[in-house]
Amino acid sequence: MTNRDKESESSGGLNLAERIRRLANGRNTIDVAQFQFIELDDIRARYGARWEEKRDRVAQIARQFITRRIAAEDVLIAGADGFLLVFGAVTGPLADAAGVYLSKELNAFFLGSPDLDDMQIEAKHQSMSVDDIATAFSAMLAGSKEEPPPAAARTPAETPMGFTPVWDVQHEALSTFFITPLDPATGGPLDWNLASHRHADMDELKLKASEEAMKKLFDTGKRALMGVAVHVSSLNSQQSLSRLIAVISKFDPALARYRVLRISCVEPGYPRIYLEDILRVLKPRIPHIAIGLNWNEPDVASVLRLHPAAIGFSLPLGLLGPHGSKSEAFKRIHAAIDLARHQGVSVGVEGDLQPEHAHRFARDGANHICSPRIWPTRPSLPPAEVWPTSRLGVEARTETAA
Repeated sequence: MTNRDKESESSGGLNLAERIRRLANGRNTIDVAQFQFIELDDIRARYGARWEEKRDRVAQIARQFITRRIAAEDVLIAGADGFLLVFGAVTGPLADAAGVYLSKELNAFFLGSPDLDDMQIEAKHQSMSVDDIATAFSAMLAGSKEEPPPAAARTPAETPMGFTPVWDVQHEALSTFFITPLDPATGGPLDWNLASHRHADMDELKLKASEEAMKKLFDTGKRALMGVAVHVSSLNSQQSLSRLIAVISKFDPALARYRVLRISCVEPGYPRIYLEDILRVLKPRIPHIAIGLNWNEPDVASVLRLHPAAIGFSLPLGLLGPHGSKSEAFKRIHAAIDLARHQGVSVGVEGDLQPEHAHRFARDGANHICSPRIWPTRPSLPPAEVWPTSRLGVEARTETAA
């Protein structure tokens, strides 16, 4: 063994660097996202002697939050003032989108927690060589340990499924039900790894389960629309797209008009040419294709020009809360509804909505609204049912955007 080999064996940083080198798998560069807390010096000074306790609590919560949302191939490294996430599978725009998504979701989580609402984090994405990573982040690498993803994230085949209702505003009915992975321990919707980009297995599982549920319901003579959300990363990979198309090709064609497929988690600025290619492949097989957008997508018009059946906005936790951007969210979605109406495209809104929020979006012209708080996830696929607006109980209230 050479001196260099001995040094590698004795240095945690070099061992981890070698782990990262294997992740590169022959590539010249590898993508990383550095998560750093904003204005940390001011926060540290404000807490004084209590800072260490606060720091440890925040670091533990942030580490758990990120770990549950990364892929098995990724490596998360904790540092003194943040984290380094080394992507094992995704690169370029997808890695950048994953870093942005994780920071936004974590910040929304902090704002929704009274003891954490003064903490905010930002993500910086870079493509670097392995040697450059080892040099730039040597202090963070030294003595650090990678955080493994939870075992549950590697076994999606064991995940049970439920069905989340979508309210059709115009017809005042729960007519569409989106298949939803459930947490075996709680029976509630699973907090799935939305930023992990290891979605193909779960997407395939949902598609298969949706066909089984439809056949079971339709055999009774009852009807409902079946929705399946498929992550955009699964559809933008030729390998995983081929797997999903193989499943879709086995669907009963007589049930096709009762199906809705949503391309989910499309981040702002996602290349339209990719979406166009995805739609070209899917539309001949499933006529009703929706595109799920970030609530602050700046160019909704270019998405509407692709002629989806619908667009939808998923609102992160806390956005409509007292510390969120409620006014901006209402303004942006109202503008998107106006644009979509001229194109004949439906607009949906989903999130942890209160009845008054649902009433506001309905009044602004949203076609479909989904909130597990108002319409809980069902354990089996039910038939469509009437659900009048009066049940929201907020007709007489005035929801302002202030």
